[in-house]
Amino acid sequence: MEKSIESIWTKGFMNSDELKAPKILDLYNQKSKLLIEKFKKTYKTDNKSLLPIAILLGIGFSFFGHFLLGIYLMILIISLFFFNKKLLQNLEKINITTNSFDYLITYRKTVEKITSATTKLLGLGLPLAIIPGYWFFFKNKEVYTNLIDKTTPFYLILMIIGFAIVLSSLGILVYKITTKIIYSKHLNRLDEIISDMKNLK
Repeated sequence: MEKSIESIWTKGFMNSDELKAPKILDLYNQKSKLLIEKFKKTYKTDNKSLLPIAILLGIGFSFFGHFLLGIYLMILIISLFFFNKKLLQNLEKINITTNSFDYLITYRKTVEKITSATTKLLGLGLPLAIIPGYWFFFKNKEVYTNLIDKTTPFYLILMIIGFAIVLSSLGILVYKITTKIIYSKHLNRLDEIISDMKNLK
């Protein structure tokens, strides 16, 4: 099915009968279904990749004597997996029976909401999650004791705020870069199909 559709898109329409709007719209409907399936598959694969990362970090830090930090990071990443899985359910729940165009518009808006929710999570939640992790790692280190002894509470708070801002900025930046790398092709094609179907209508 996919090859035949892509073949039509590549070769174009050879006669006037194939230029009728209903037939073209039907081809766009089929093409959009294939694209949505690819997007869902990519999202699920991307999310599932968090699970082995969580396990490796948990085992790795525990092996090097940081058991609490390893468990903490593993819990955080697994929690992110379930958060993403819940967001994916929002895409699965879309049920527009009128036409594919309305479905694609709703799907695109839902993707934007998911992106916005994840960005906020990283911007606000990442510092709150990572800073305790640093405490688990450095709490018994001499450098941590010296820092606490030599730094006033005011400057310590400023350091934590500054560190939180840096973590937040890095988290959002990395998320935007990885999202662009993984999903930009699908999203660009989705926008193109929506634009073409809008023009046909």
